[in-house]
Parts: sequence; C-alpha cells; structure tokens
Amino acid sequence: MSDIATIFQSLPKKFRKENVKKPRTFYFSFDEEEKWTVALTPEKCEVTQGKPEKDADCFFKSSAKMFLDVWAGKHKPSAKDFLTGAIKSNNPLLLKEFVDAFREPDPEA
Repeated sequence: MSDIATIFQSLPKKFRKENVKKPRTFYFSFDEEEKWTVALTPEKCEVTQGKPEKDADCFFKSSAKMFLDVWAGKHKPSAKDFLTGAIKSNNPLLLKEFVDAFREPDPEA
C-alpha cells in the first residue's frame, strides 16, 4: 500500500465532525496514477479510491511528493505553488476546510 493510500484510509479515524459545517466533496489526483475522493458531512467522512461520480466541490492535483510534504508539515503551500502549477485547485480556500476537518483541537484556544 502506498503512503498516500495509508493517509487517505486513516482519514475517517481522524475526522472531527464538529469542524464540518456543510457537505463538501474533495477530489485528489497525484501523478496521474493515484486518485481519491473524500466526502465530508457534519456526520461522517467517506473515503473512496478513484474519481467522484459528479464534480467535486474542490480538487487538488499535485505530485505525490508535494502532497506528502504538505501533509507531513514539511511544506506550506504558497501562492507560488498555485501560480507555477505545482499544485492545481479549483478552490484553494476550500482546502482549508479539508484540513480543518482533520485537525486536532488547539488546547490553547
């Protein structure tokens, strides 16, 4: 199993439903070989391998290495990543909602 598959299959366990306000579908494509769809609602997180049946609210396309670096906190995406095409997305602002759906609560907050 790839590192990316491991990450996506672990998402339902990390899901923080209190951070999801409305249903969203996210589609991820890496190096033209790995594709994942994540459907979030205030009740659940569903992860499926492959493309969604209908257009996702937000897509993220990059190299597997870029995604793994972002996921591990080694790289913070910048405007340059989107402008150069290193990361492609139809709605970069929605990516924050995706991250928030799996973020542990801040004990300082």
